[in-house]
Amino acid sequence: MCLGLKVAAQNHLRELVLLRRVRDRIDTECARPLDIEALACTVDLPAAQFVRRFRDAYGLSPHDYRRAAEAIRNREAPAAGPKVA
Repeated sequence: MCLGLKVAAQNHLRELVLLRRVRDRIDTECARPLDIEALACTVDLPAAQFVRRFRDAYGLSPHDYRRAAEAIRNREAPAAGPKVA
C-alpha cells in the first residue's frame, strides 16, 4: 500500500472512531436536546460536513438516528417490564 493511501486509511479510521464516540454520546444523552454544533466540534468538523459523515457512516442523520433509537427504546420498554403469570 502506498504511503498516501495508508495515511488516508488511518485518517478515515480515526474519523470513524470519533463518530462512534459521538453516536455513543447521542445514546447516553438521549434526554438532552441534540446540539449538532457541539457534536461537530467533538469530531473537529463543520456541522454540515459532520452530518454528511455521520450519515455516510450510519445511514442516518444524527437526528434520524436519535429518533430511531428512541423508537427502539420505546418498543422494548414494555417488553422489559416484569411478567405477570
